[in-house]
Amino acid sequence: MAIFADKARTFLCAHAFIFMMMAYGLFIILGAVILMILEQPEANLLVQEVRELKSLFLTENPCVEESSLDSLLMNVLSASKRGVAALKSDSVECNFDFTSSLFFVITFLTTTGYGTTVPLSDEGRVFCVVYCLVGIPFTMLLLSCLTRALLPRVTHTPIQNLQVFWGLSRNHAALLHCSVLAFCTATLFFLLPAGALCLLENHWSYLESLYFCFISLSTTGLGDYLPGRTQSQAARHVLEFATSCYLMLGLIVLLVVLESFWELQQVQAILHFFSGPPWLGELKGLGLDELVLSGDMAGPEEEPHYTLPISTISPTFSDSPATPTVELPPNFDMPPMATSKENVPPSLRPNSSPGAGCING
Repeated sequence: MAIFADKARTFLCAHAFIFMMMAYGLFIILGAVILMILEQPEANLLVQEVRELKSLFLTENPCVEESSLDSLLMNVLSASKRGVAALKSDSVECNFDFTSSLFFVITFLTTTGYGTTVPLSDEGRVFCVVYCLVGIPFTMLLLSCLTRALLPRVTHTPIQNLQVFWGLSRNHAALLHCSVLAFCTATLFFLLPAGALCLLENHWSYLESLYFCFISLSTTGLGDYLPGRTQSQAARHVLEFATSCYLMLGLIVLLVVLESFWELQQVQAILHFFSGPPWLGELKGLGLDELVLSGDMAGPEEEPHYTLPISTISPTFSDSPATPTVELPPNFDMPPMATSKENVPPSLRPNSSPGAGCING
């Protein structure tokens, strides 16, 4: 029956995994379709608007050739894609001074990569590749170590306190703590920063500010929104430095929150359900009493030894629970007595001589 149950569970896990992959594929297709429906009309409207502006400019300036205007626009757009605002005289200084370079390095190492500033020279690209090979693993290692160091203080200790002082079970305490932790994280790293950006960037709405916070901390970094682009150089430096600190601190907090949710029993149950065969996850909760040395694993000179249990249950109990008792047959008509040498009469003590094989009355 156990073998049949294991095979049935393996069969269910395999089909559940296939179902999950199909559901994920449908989820991706659904997202693409929804984005196409929502964004394609806006893109067509923007293209039509640009073409009308271009036609109006050529009408008002008949001396300008259309091919020359297209070449100018293509060069400006190409420079803009590479992080250089060619229409501003101070763009190079803004993009490659120390503060902007520091901001680029942090976004590069955290894999956010807004794409607004990119290396322009071949030497810079080679340096970024070499720097990436060392810097990104080092950053991930640092974030992992900080997460492991903070997890006992931020998650394990509060859960234990909820168990001790509030009398909650382990599962209920973990759920309550994760809910409070998620609420505090959403407030401190999404809602409040979005409100601050909405006040600093006058042309941003609150939804756009919240969108920027989510895109940044999810390390997506689309680059369509970036604070400080329309302000002075000093304000831009301050916002870039603040964004760098926000990225590092926010990623650490999000990793701690994700690790806390990962330890929930419900999440672990879902993971074990989709993880495949049942024997992959059975050893994690194995007790010490289940670790039995089998005969084929023992060495040639090692044999299993059998010992009596620490305590036994018998119809008669003595004063000392560690002292076993002996019940004599009914024909002796005597109460049970302990097997210690002090309480056993000499006539009942076993004789070590070879000829003694019975008890004399």
